[in-house]
Amino acid sequence: MSDNYVHVIPEEPGLVPDTAKRQAALKYFHRIAPEADEIAAEVFDTLQFIHCGGNFEKIGCPACGTEIEVGRWQDWMDKDFKGKDHGFVLSIHSMPCCGARHSLHALNYEWPEGFARFDLRAQNPKIGKLSKDQQDQFESRLGCAVRVIYMHL
Repeated sequence: MSDNYVHVIPEEPGLVPDTAKRQAALKYFHRIAPEADEIAAEVFDTLQFIHCGGNFEKIGCPACGTEIEVGRWQDWMDKDFKGKDHGFVLSIHSMPCCGARHSLHALNYEWPEGFARFDLRAQNPKIGKLSKDQQDQFESRLGCAVRVIYMHL
């Protein structure tokens, strides 16, 4: 059986909202996804890669839109990951297409993916994609811009 997750992470990779904000966002998730199998909020010691699983399609350069080869991206991921105790460092990489310089977090992932120390997620929430208003509600409660990641496992 497969699972679907909706992850809500801060757009700024290392940002961890304070406890009250995390609790407000968690409460809101419970309200909009009452049939979810599980809803949880987690704070990590290091930057983690929050991926979209089977929804992954491609990665693009944020400067010129050219598709980035998955093998090159995997090399960058390997170089940026400094082990379990240190996580990802998000080094700046020169894009092979146009020379622009970006971190792994800044790349255009189709479907969205990102790096975070805080992850708010719902397993099998049965709500589809979040509306603009729902995303705004998360941003209001967390006090920061968010990135929504739809994971299929």
